[in-house]
Amino acid sequence: MANEQVSWQDGWTGKWAHLGHRLGECWGNDTENICYVNIPKCATSYIKGILQGCGGVWYHSEIPLDKPEYLIILRNPIERWCSGIAQYQYNNKNFDMTDQEVFEEITFDDHTELQTYFLQGVDLTRGTFIFMDENFNKNIKEWVKSKSFRTDVDVAKPINVSKEDERETIKNKYLDLLEREPKYIQTLLEHFKPDYDLINSVEYYGKF
Repeated sequence: MANEQVSWQDGWTGKWAHLGHRLGECWGNDTENICYVNIPKCATSYIKGILQGCGGVWYHSEIPLDKPEYLIILRNPIERWCSGIAQYQYNNKNFDMTDQEVFEEITFDDHTELQTYFLQGVDLTRGTFIFMDENFNKNIKEWVKSKSFRTDVDVAKPINVSKEDERETIKNKYLDLLEREPKYIQTLLEHFKPDYDLINSVEYYGKF
């Protein structure tokens, strides 16, 4: 079944189109008949780099493509949010937000939005789900090998990673805060419940 209503059919481009991510945005490959649905802060730059090096033609689409297989990368919501809020504050040079301001809103942009938000209009029964954990690179490598693609996943390098600048410091600040203040963990668990429900309900490709 499709996830939630297909809002893009009414011409709605989503809450974050002004930031460069239109609702329904994805990448298609007609050779293998696959659609990659890119969710911000779920290794999107890394995966797009791998796919573009696979051979064949990957093309960008601003609405979900009707394909028999959707490649979907999911990530621990709290870990993803810590990376996302660091990205948000870094992009906006807004380093003085109080904890109250942050946890009253939680979602500020596409990097801190729910993962399920970006899956509107996608038939999840066709999803090939890969989770971002210690087996992530191995599972991506095996998935690529299962297709007709030609690429060396081992030499692909992540782009736009937090470790290269102040984002790592901000991310670690929030990870430390969550350890000290469990109440904020509960706030995030409640906010991202739809993501946790999805993560706990799907089957994953490879070792999980």
